[in-house]
Amino acid sequence: GIGAVLSVVIIIKVVLFFYLFTRFKLRARTSLLAALGLATYSEFGLLITSISVEKDWIGAEWLTIMAIAVSISFILASPLNSAAHSIYDRWGHKLRKYQTLARLRDDQPIDTGNSVIAVFGMGRVGIAAYDDMRRRHGEIVIGVDRAPEIVKQQQEAGRNVILGDATDIDFWARARMNRNDEIKLILLTLPNHSANMQAIEELNNSEYKGHIAATANFDDQVEELKEAGVHSAYNFYAQAGYGFAEHIIQELSGDNLLESGNS
Repeated sequence: GIGAVLSVVIIIKVVLFFYLFTRFKLRARTSLLAALGLATYSEFGLLITSISVEKDWIGAEWLTIMAIAVSISFILASPLNSAAHSIYDRWGHKLRKYQTLARLRDDQPIDTGNSVIAVFGMGRVGIAAYDDMRRRHGEIVIGVDRAPEIVKQQQEAGRNVILGDATDIDFWARARMNRNDEIKLILLTLPNHSANMQAIEELNNSEYKGHIAATANFDDQVEELKEAGVHSAYNFYAQAGYGFAEHIIQELSGDNLLESGNS
């Protein structure tokens, strides 16, 4: 019973962490995700309790109580963290009231300049897409990635890349990409399918009217992306194989090998 009561106290811990983080000028979304990530009792508490029992500072029953409390806190925190983005999407308008008026440097409004094409996810696929779009259309392409080290690396390489999270609804509000006179085409090359789907959901919530294209690994993911509102979906592995075959045919076009094989 005591272990269960201690587990309920976790709610107070989450609220206090959320309030503390917002006082340090973090956005409500960041504060919520961080608070939910800390919504457990640390297993370090078991170590301290074990030492205390060994020293006869507290009764042995407290080790069981702490084990129950820690276990329950992990069980409760797991689904909460899985649903963290959905929780913020639903209650964000109320949680944002607790934000301070001042913003950290990385939370300032995002200026996309004269960019018309945005590439989200500057991995190998994203870099290739960015370079090809810039070669075709000039300096109207902007890259976006959530990892500061990748952003810095790409900026040093001469690419126009900014820090941002495509799954963050506040990012779309700060970037104002839903305006029809700005970004016309968004390419989603995020590392996994769920991230692409989350980004599409946020785009739909922000009433983005431009064209959306995304990468996928399987045919069923292509169908899911199109049902979610993607205009163009690219099966990376299937198209890579097709492109490889086309390349080989072009390379061997002057060779008699294929003709002799057909004969």
